[in-house]
Amino acid sequence: MHTASLIAQLISLALGVLGFASPATAIRLVGLRLDPDLPHSISEVRATYGGIFLGMSLYALVSAEPHACLALASAWTMAGVSRILSAIFDRAMTGPNAGGIVLELAVGVLVALPWLSAVI
Repeated sequence: MHTASLIAQLISLALGVLGFASPATAIRLVGLRLDPDLPHSISEVRATYGGIFLGMSLYALVSAEPHACLALASAWTMAGVSRILSAIFDRAMTGPNAGGIVLELAVGVLVALPWLSAVI
């Protein structure tokens, strides 16, 4: 079970690297566009899709502390829950949203798996 958690943490880290190193690619991956009239929008992508993912993923991977892994898992899981609620409230259940829900919930559960199995 630790292997699945490690793989999910590495996926999270890889997405963070992508968001920081190639914000245009990351934003296309999630189906959005940068606004050339708002030059700070690229910084927003680097910070949110890059910095947050990088920081949380690196801390979980380097420390291997349960609380760090559970914080990372909580972030991914809440992203999935938020996307579900958005799909309902905003009538936005699209293929990309469904894929995002699956990815976010899967990464969240897999990161937390070693610690969830201890309490189940």
